[in-house]
Amino acid sequence: MNTAAAQNTAKTTSAKKAGTTLPMPIRLPVYLAGMVILCFGIVLNTKTGMGVAAINSVPYSVSRITGLTLGTCTFILYFIFIIAQLIIRRSFSLKIILQFPMALLFGRLVDFFDNLLNFMAKGYVDGFLLLAAAILLTGFGVTLSVGMDLVPNAADGMVNTLAWAAGWEFGKMKYTFDISMMCLTCIISLVFAHHIIGIGLGTVFSALLIGRAAGMFKKLLKKPLQLQ
Repeated sequence: MNTAAAQNTAKTTSAKKAGTTLPMPIRLPVYLAGMVILCFGIVLNTKTGMGVAAINSVPYSVSRITGLTLGTCTFILYFIFIIAQLIIRRSFSLKIILQFPMALLFGRLVDFFDNLLNFMAKGYVDGFLLLAAAILLTGFGVTLSVGMDLVPNAADGMVNTLAWAAGWEFGKMKYTFDISMMCLTCIISLVFAHHIIGIGLGTVFSALLIGRAAGMFKKLLKKPLQLQ
């Protein structure tokens, strides 16, 4: 095996994610259910009054500054992620191309739930309860959607591509990526609003616990969903 092939193999191994042996007629509805639950959890996180999840902090802050809907800002960010993946990988992979319609659907679902959940937590008790529910729902949604190994949402696709390019483990790149999104949110907020938007204690808890929640659900659902 030549050096280039060895490097590509190492990159692919580093960025490899879980799959399933379930047949497609089952994988697709489970995947879509996971996406719906994931969107619900992400939006619920914005209602805690304690800061939003790291990956959602950029569209949330831009939405607050510009007046655009959260779903629209999420779609724009995901669109940028998809273009970046195509540039980095230098190939028109079907899994990347299919992220375009999924990003549009994701944005629509975010707006739907944002309008449906027309409330904010009134205190720390309410905030922590909503945050706990949001973390569990987000972790559950991630387990279902990622575990079916179909089309990743653009954010996970971006992390996977960066992990592939750098030769890092997906988890390591995910933490780095989340921190980068938080820093970008702080910069955008300070430049355009002169104060921090969307970053708080809930952001920290989400960054620390969503991955753990997803790991917990993966263990619980490994046999029923035939996760690998």
